[in-house]
This record gives sequence, structure tokens and C-alpha cells, in this order.
Amino acid sequence: MTAGTHPVALITGSSSGIGEATATTLAGLGYRVFASGRALENVEHLRGRSPSLEIMEIDVADEDSVRRGVQRVLDAAGRIDVVVNNAGFAIFGAVEDLDREALRRQFEVNVFGAMSVCRAVLPAMRRQRSGCIVNVSSLAGRISPPLLGAYCASKFALEALSDSLRVEARPFGIHVVVLEPGATLTRFPDRAMAESANVLANTDSIYASVYRGALANYTTPSTGVSSKDVARRIAHIVRTRHPAARYRVRWYDTLALALTGILPQRVLDFGVSRWIGLQELRPGRQRNSQERNGARNS
Repeated sequence: MTAGTHPVALITGSSSGIGEATATTLAGLGYRVFASGRALENVEHLRGRSPSLEIMEIDVADEDSVRRGVQRVLDAAGRIDVVVNNAGFAIFGAVEDLDREALRRQFEVNVFGAMSVCRAVLPAMRRQRSGCIVNVSSLAGRISPPLLGAYCASKFALEALSDSLRVEARPFGIHVVVLEPGATLTRFPDRAMAESANVLANTDSIYASVYRGALANYTTPSTGVSSKDVARRIAHIVRTRHPAARYRVRWYDTLALALTGILPQRVLDFGVSRWIGLQELRPGRQRNSQERNGARNS
């Protein structure tokens, strides 16, 4: 980067939440930011937020859209110093209730989309002999709770690919970092509910009764970090000379992850099952529940 020029950042999934907060945070720190969304109208509200923030359309599920978007940044700025792969969503549903198309859609954005962006920017970063790619994963990339199997599998895959890419890109001065936020107070759960509508509306599912109660635990977390907290962590990562392979946002995320490695899996499974309400599906519990309901209705 020549003296006097601003570092250039490309951020996907900037329509709200972490992506939006990261775009405005980096712009405030002097980066020339290209904030992208699946459709231009999704990021229109960012127009004019900062002289150094530009909006654009990138649908990460469309390879041609990714190539066009990256080329537009290179044509406008001549380089890309930072990429934040934030675009992603979650599908709720028991593994049994998720058909092939639902699983494919989950991976198309969260895994294949992020890797498409990486492939598109790597040649330019190699020419520069520098760059930083932040792949936004989740604690769900390390821990897989029930009813989130598709989302967790996609984040596990993203982390595995990031680990390989990190070593492959290192000789060229390119850093690849995984960020694992825990519960974050954004509109992310709202999209998850919308994307999962068909699954959750299936009254024939053996898990139908569990969905009604369990999703409140996932969609209305009592604690969590803000999108600005995550954005500040990303800003720290991209400005660190030699970033680590993985970061989390708060100390209690690291503690939660450590506990999963200490506690017996049977204990963890039992606790999560009770929290979600899966214990009620045991045959004896179902019989008792039906008898209680029958007594109330008689």
C-alpha cells in the first residue's frame, strides 16, 4: 500500500447486524469500505453514512455476482486489503426434518459463498503480498446443539476450510482468521425463523411440540454481545500485525467452549435436552402428558 492511501475492506452481509456495524466501524477508522448485500436495496440505508463507505450488491450464492463485485472493488480501489465474510443465515429444524434442498441452501451461502469470495480475492492479495480474510463463524462452529444441525454443520465446514486456507495463504503474506461470536443481539434469529417456516410449520413432525417452546430459547437470548462488540473485535483483528487463527468476542464464550471439553458428553447432552424440551418426547413422558391433558378435558 502506498503512503497516503487508505486500506480497502470488502464486507459481505452488510444489510444489518454484524456486517453493518463492521462497515461503519472500519469506515470510522479510515478504511475505504465496500459494504455489500444480497440486493442493493438491502444496503441502501448505509448510503451517505460515511464518505469512505460505498454500497454494492454481491449475492454470495451466485458465483458471477461474486466475481463482478470483487472486480468492481479492484477497478475502483486497485486493491483489497481486508475481506470480512459475514454473509450467512441459519435454518432451524431437527436433522430428520431437513430435506436435501434445505441442507444445500444452508451450505450454499455459509460455506460455498464464503469460499467463492476467498477464491475471487486471493489472486489480488497474492500480487500485493498482503491481506487479511476474516471468516465469521460462530461458537456453533465448535458446538452443535439440537435443532441447529444444518447451521452448525455449515460453520464446522467453514472452519475446516479456513484452517487449510490459512496455511496455504500464509507464504503470500495473507492472514486467514476465524471469528467465533457467541450469542449476538441482532435480527439474525428473525431471518432464521423466516428461512425455517416450512420446517417449523410441519405439524406431522415428531418434533412439532418441541419447536413451539424451544425456539424461544434460541431466538430471544437473555444475554449476548452487541453487533458493535463483534465489529470492534473484527477491527482489532484486521489491524493486528500477526493475528491468531481464531478469536472469540467475550471471555465467557471461551469459558463455555472450555467446559464442553471438560464435562462428559452425556452430561452436556442431558442438560441441553432438558433446556430444549426434548426430554418430553420420551415415551413415558408423552403418555403422562396425554393422560394429564385427557384428565383436564374430561
